[in-house]
Amino acid sequence: MEWTDDLRVRVAPGTSLLALVEYLRAAGHDRLPRREVLGVLTERFALSFDDARLAMERVEAGAVRARTTDPANEPDPAADPLARLAYRLERGLPVEDDAVVMPPQVRDSARELLENARNGTATRGTGDVGVALEVARQAVASQEPGPVRFRLLVQAATCLSTAAEACIERLGDRPCAPEGSREWVEGVALAAAAREVTARFAARPDPGLEERGLGLAGRIVTGLLGQCHAFVGRAMTDSAACALRNGDPDGAAGYAQAVVADFAVLLDAFDDDIAQDEDVVAVEHLLSAVDLLIEVRGVSPGLGTLRDRTARVLNRATTDRPGAG
Repeated sequence: MEWTDDLRVRVAPGTSLLALVEYLRAAGHDRLPRREVLGVLTERFALSFDDARLAMERVEAGAVRARTTDPANEPDPAADPLARLAYRLERGLPVEDDAVVMPPQVRDSARELLENARNGTATRGTGDVGVALEVARQAVASQEPGPVRFRLLVQAATCLSTAAEACIERLGDRPCAPEGSREWVEGVALAAAAREVTARFAARPDPGLEERGLGLAGRIVTGLLGQCHAFVGRAMTDSAACALRNGDPDGAAGYAQAVVADFAVLLDAFDDDIAQDEDVVAVEHLLSAVDLLIEVRGVSPGLGTLRDRTARVLNRATTDRPGAG
């Protein structure tokens, strides 16, 4: 891809550019697989796939510049902040920590919502993404007794839902958030928090809680990140697997069939050699959906052919693509 003049990226709340560069340096040192690195960049740091590729390139560029002896090679901090951080870390120079301290009003609002939940007060939401994420973080980390912790998780899910709907409403007529925008980053963070809350719900005896939690994550993804097949595919296959675990094979097949209907066309990008990293991730979800349909309904000629083609595409993608590992 071609980079624009803007070499900056926006990262998730609670992270920082410095943390991003430190992670990429450590990943390079440990020779982590590209797929694993992209997963962290697009989930923990909430980068779009384009921005994830840009971040990897700029950190490497900063390290290369640091190996020269000319101080004039230090990248500009405003125009190329990731390369500058990588440059200075490589040379052992001091760097600024750009981590944002949580505003007191966010902390206080989250504390009030959680305290009300502990006391059994009816849950209420918030339109503030920062407050919703902090409520979810504390609810997930809670070690309080079962009934109290459950109320905290319900409060967290309520906050995540209302904050997400506020974000979706701010989009207006736009079908989804522009990649790399504030709304995109918030959408990724909210979806990740919803999945964490859902994982705690899954430990409870009521299977409907897990289903509703994954439904919340899916609503966030489709409402804010719907142009990214990689994110949509995960939301749909997570819901399909949940339905199958909970004894609803028809519901599971419905989710899987929707993935097959929308994602099969992505295989053409590999035939034309124009596929990107996110297309590989999306096709992995397509393969999962096909396998689930075969498990539920049995093999048909059409599904068998699609599965063989999808598996061949993925095998070629993971062995021929630059940086794959």
